Amino acid sequence: MPHVCGRPRTTATAKELPMTHRVLFTAAFAVAALLLQAPQPVRSAEDPRAALARHAAYVGNPGGTVLTYQYAPSATPTPAASPSPGPTYEPATSTTYRRGTLYREVIGSEGVDAQEGFNGRVFWHANENHFVVPNLENDARRSLTSTIVEAGIFDATVDMQDRGSQTIDGKQVDVVRVTPRGGLPADLALDHATGAYVQVTLDPDDGRFIEHVEGYSEIAPGIRVPSTLRYGKDTRYVLRHGEARTVTDDELKAPTPTATWAFGSGADVPISIERRTYGGRAVIVQASINGHVGRFLLDSGASQILLYQPYAGQIGLTLLGNTAYGGVAGGTRSARWGRANTIAFGDNTLSNVVLSVARKDTSFRTPIDGIVGFDVFAAAVVHVDLKHEMMAFADPAKVQPVVAKDAYAFPVNLADNTPEIALKVGTVPTRAIFDTGDDFFATLSDDLKTSGRLVTLPEEIKLGARSFDMTMYFSGVDGVTPEPETCNRLREISIGPYRYQNVTTCFASQRVFGRDGGLIGFDFLRHFNWTFDYTRSHIVLTPNGL
Repeated sequence: MPHVCGRPRTTATAKELPMTHRVLFTAAFAVAALLLQAPQPVRSAEDPRAALARHAAYVGNPGGTVLTYQYAPSATPTPAASPSPGPTYEPATSTTYRRGTLYREVIGSEGVDAQEGFNGRVFWHANENHFVVPNLENDARRSLTSTIVEAGIFDATVDMQDRGSQTIDGKQVDVVRVTPRGGLPADLALDHATGAYVQVTLDPDDGRFIEHVEGYSEIAPGIRVPSTLRYGKDTRYVLRHGEARTVTDDELKAPTPTATWAFGSGADVPISIERRTYGGRAVIVQASINGHVGRFLLDSGASQILLYQPYAGQIGLTLLGNTAYGGVAGGTRSARWGRANTIAFGDNTLSNVVLSVARKDTSFRTPIDGIVGFDVFAAAVVHVDLKHEMMAFADPAKVQPVVAKDAYAFPVNLADNTPEIALKVGTVPTRAIFDTGDDFFATLSDDLKTSGRLVTLPEEIKLGARSFDMTMYFSGVDGVTPEPETCNRLREISIGPYRYQNVTTCFASQRVFGRDGGLIGFDFLRHFNWTFDYTRSHIVLTPNGL
């Protein structure tokens, strides 16, 4: 089955300045947003092990399973149908190969897929170009809990708590909270009569990972698996095929990258730092796709490569299936998967690249031909020198970045194909993404304030005798109404060894970032040269005197 409450990896994440984003979705796989809070449970005296034992008896215990789900096309978020008389496309599928807690899930259609899995040591995911990165920290803990819940392995390493009884989807359920050692908690709502999962809430404090199980199918004598999974109101996966059999080692292996680099002489590639019409700044790089030169926003906060029209329609791409891309405000725009033969930066060439193609001219106010993100950094050492306005590419098998005096190598979690780091606001730990495409200093989750973890200083704008709270607005390539964010002064924010005092920082809705999350943007990053070393899960920042 699709990995319980996991994040689908078929994600074309892209945005424009000034903007923010966290997790975005394709037309094929939109995993759930916030749901209404469930009613308070009624306490029960039942041992939680008894409820979990009913579940084990109901679903059986296969040695291995292979399950294929198909995304229900009626629940497609909004991308428009292919214009007539163009081709039609099969809805995307998700096939999971599982052996105990080991698994590999393949998600895609029309020759394009993303994958994720667990090999017994590392939780990993691979995007559409099959660049594989590990899931770290909370993403790994969330994946650990998810795979234990799916495998139904509740041994002595799993803490279990009775959370009472309630009614969900018209069924009386017993709620058990399970917390594996090293994992995050999950609330399992089990049908009181059968023990079947009715709802799984992974990481309840976050509130974004909720799955409803609408039924079960028997795929072998005594072996039952979910037949329909629902996320949000109407996003559904429907079981198309299921079998209980031995799952081979090869079926559990991570893929080999399909996009490959040929590195050149090491010569510098010019970049420019341009001021946008609304005041923000960005790094623009010239690249050649299929031999056609274009201008692109260099955006570490984008999880893939997105091309705009009319440029995308003029460069001879091979168009594939439907997808969508979105921004922080939660809207989407329809797009197509495309395949480029080559993307060249100077004499460095990335070949056989899957990317996203906007259907219309949606570059908004930004005079660029597209956005280049994760796939440019994934398998190369990329050095960006803002002081001398150049960038360089190198083979990570031959070059390891040097951490100079006063520089710092930040460990980054690439679980969303964007570089997330740990930081402190005062003494409060939180998370944020290094986002070269966002022009603010920092935007963080407002849960830091609403939860009482953080006390901020007011930041006001005075007009005569009246004072107003400082409010900014940000939007993305989804083009929906800009999101407001209030801005306050912080006594101190520490990003690695770099401490800033009395700095203005903005706060956006928890709906955008979750309990902990946010962006560190260009107004901070401009003071450093950047070295992206994703194969080792690091970004090195070196002060540049700017």
